[in-house]
Amino acid sequence: MGKDLGIALIGAGFIGSVHARCVQENPRTHISSIYDVDRATADHLAARHAARTADSLEEAIAQADAVIIGTPADTHGDIARLCIRHTTPFMCEKPLDTDIDSAMLTARMAREANVFAGMGLNRRFDDHYRLLHQAVENGNLGNLELILMTSRTQSLPKLEYVAKSGGQLRDKGAHWFDLVCWLTDDRPAQIYVQGACLIDKRFADHGDVDTAVISMEMGRGAFCQMNFSRRTAYGYDERIEIAGSEGMMQASPPIPVNVALYRGETITTRGVHQNWYPRVQNTYPAQLDSFVDALAGNGDFPTLIDGLVAEIIAAAGNRSLKENRPIPIAYDRIEELET
Repeated sequence: MGKDLGIALIGAGFIGSVHARCVQENPRTHISSIYDVDRATADHLAARHAARTADSLEEAIAQADAVIIGTPADTHGDIARLCIRHTTPFMCEKPLDTDIDSAMLTARMAREANVFAGMGLNRRFDDHYRLLHQAVENGNLGNLELILMTSRTQSLPKLEYVAKSGGQLRDKGAHWFDLVCWLTDDRPAQIYVQGACLIDKRFADHGDVDTAVISMEMGRGAFCQMNFSRRTAYGYDERIEIAGSEGMMQASPPIPVNVALYRGETITTRGVHQNWYPRVQNTYPAQLDSFVDALAGNGDFPTLIDGLVAEIIAAAGNRSLKENRPIPIAYDRIEELET
């Protein structure tokens, strides 16, 4: 078939390099150009993939068949709106914008211009979680009753990152709020969050927490509990358990080297992934494949509405954390986009 679809990569940092490798290795795509405000960084990534560096953001978008936005979060909205003005389809890393009002504007613009716009919610493309989704969809677990989710990062982010991240519930939580909606085909109706700085008190200077427990009541009555931590002493840890009237299914942290030493009365196994990227790296090629399929009118890809739902849940969660009480969640603001 050839590498027909030309994709412009906006952002040449770490996540940009991940997308570049996926686009270059996919038999249906090629890199049309790479753009970054830091020209040297863009040139370096382009040289690694024998690709071209765009002289401007406008040029990169105008000459591409599609765009992947992998820049800092506070630039996403402006780039997405420029894609829409050029009627160039795009996939944007979360969040879509710095606030819900701006994200709503972008989603409305994309709809009115009939531009395909997807969100990079890559956890949906994890093999383990797709099996969970299939089991729920097929009714293998019966009526859902309990969902338990864990996300614990191996090491603390830099404080400069925390200051711009939008807080743990937006930064980390967006993936997990989207996951619970996708896995259950439901949305939480209420959220209660407790959190604290148990690891680094300086997070509080940025209005953030490093440890949180989230309790949610889903629209159809199931309960979901999440626990987040920004540091472990044993590696990167994420897991999901779903229990229903007919059974239970778990997705436990995979062991990268699955060997065990049996000695005396003990069994010693290798640990979990020591960093987040090796744990999720296989989701990115799968995500790109799904994006290309969606551009051709096939399959199902996370939309801007999915990103907005995660943002609405995170905003309610932040309010709950601040007010120390359960907060009902309303989705009426996005109803016009769903019709």
